[in-house]
Amino acid sequence: MTNMNPPFPDNPQTERFQYDQWRIKFLSLVLKGISALGLVLIIAVLPSATNSELLVFGAFYLALLVAAFAPLPYSIKAGMLLIIGSLVGLFALLRYGPWSDASVFMLATIVFASLLFDKPVDRWIFALNLLALAILGTMNVTGNLSLTADVPPLNAFGWLTYTADYAVLAIASMLAINLLKKEFKLVAARFQSAIDALSNERTNLEQNVEQRTAGLQKKSDQLSAASYIARRTAEALDIGSLLETVVRLVTDQFGFYHTGIFLLNETGEEAVLQAASSEGGRRMMEKGHSLKVGEQGIVGFAVAQKKPRIALDVGADAVYFDNPELPKTRSEMALPLMIRDRVLGVLDIQSDKPQEFSTDDIDVLQTLADQIAVAIENARLLDESQTALMQLEAVTAVRTREAWNQRIQRGGYAYTFTPLGIHAGTASIEADQTLQVPITLRGQKLGTIALARKDGTSWSKSDEELVNEVAYQTGLALDNIRLLEEATQRARQEQTVGELATRFSQSLDIDALLQTAARELGQVPDVAEVSVFIGQIPEQAPDRRRARRSKK
Repeated sequence: MTNMNPPFPDNPQTERFQYDQWRIKFLSLVLKGISALGLVLIIAVLPSATNSELLVFGAFYLALLVAAFAPLPYSIKAGMLLIIGSLVGLFALLRYGPWSDASVFMLATIVFASLLFDKPVDRWIFALNLLALAILGTMNVTGNLSLTADVPPLNAFGWLTYTADYAVLAIASMLAINLLKKEFKLVAARFQSAIDALSNERTNLEQNVEQRTAGLQKKSDQLSAASYIARRTAEALDIGSLLETVVRLVTDQFGFYHTGIFLLNETGEEAVLQAASSEGGRRMMEKGHSLKVGEQGIVGFAVAQKKPRIALDVGADAVYFDNPELPKTRSEMALPLMIRDRVLGVLDIQSDKPQEFSTDDIDVLQTLADQIAVAIENARLLDESQTALMQLEAVTAVRTREAWNQRIQRGGYAYTFTPLGIHAGTASIEADQTLQVPITLRGQKLGTIALARKDGTSWSKSDEELVNEVAYQTGLALDNIRLLEEATQRARQEQTVGELATRFSQSLDIDALLQTAARELGQVPDVAEVSVFIGQIPEQAPDRRRARRSKK
């Protein structure tokens, strides 16, 4: 499986490479390794070693164990290792001279000093080793010092050669190790720099991801709130409740300090505050607060320019209109309420925090403002439609009342059903035995339905409901008949007018035309006399049997 872990630690501050920590681990490993190896060497030389040698080796090994396992500071442990190595080399040199492995211990001491210390400790040890070699060699050559072991004698040249070899190897070792340390530190620094760069890049990426995640979450919450507000505003049927719902929900859902809605007056020169969510905003409404378009505040600017306007710091914005009723305002946004490139008003949002709004907020809130504008326009259209419908119903009721008044004045209609059948007129029925239901249409009483039982029992509620429904349907049917009669009459009139127009077009002189008009109009029902004149009406009475014409 592919390793998906990052190429650098989660906490680079605690895991970063440190040369001092590496040297501590290296020293601990070396001390423990030498302790194990020293125990093997002591066991190996135990059969052939003298008591003094065993005592020296035991002391050295005990000191080595203390350095390896005792909780001592790094510098003491490293110093003990160098001292033990130097003493072991000096002991071997005193006993065996250059023929022994003393040079190995001295060179190892130089190497460890170079690795374990940054200070020139290796140079001091190198100088002390050279001084010891010079003193021991001089004393041995002059006979003042004899080697304890039975080894071949060594002259001055041998001591010089041995010292020179040691010096060359020691200097080469120190130079090589110091160069290696320098290069190692450089590589470690570069590596650590790369780790730090990657860590910083990761931190930046995480911060960017967190910021974008927070931004997406905020935008998602805003869109959800906007959708909720749009659904609630769609339920409002009048502009007043719609505006109050909008300002309350915008403040609650988005957590703003103040939300207000301005609508343009009839002239379009002022934006008048119509709804507000804050106490200060409601006081402004009571005072009739308004702003001139294009002259006052970012509200007037948003209306004039037909685009949103944000004041991130109201103290530094020259367009901001300072209002004493809203003293906590620190940032403000004005969004035009537009529909079909026509501005209805402004959605004014204010916050008590500076730098509160961003371009993302404009996108979401402008979408909400567009939905609010559509809701306002729909509410206006609905209000206008209801007003027009009420006016139409009122006119229809008046015309219906007038038409039926005329019809009733010409004579009523009455029919009665008895076991003997249907006959014209009404029957005399006692009032306490009668169920009388009026026949009404649009508030106009057209007539009455009266019913009486044979046995004189009372009428039930279901009977009354049935008769009321019959009376209602009767009123509708009567009015439909009246409308049909009026339509038929208008059709006849239009037909008559059409026929007259055809005959008039066939007349070739004025006398024939006037006679035709008088004759045809005389055939209209209930017309007793028709006179057709051109000019002034003659003083004498017209002849009732024919049309009289005047050529004045």
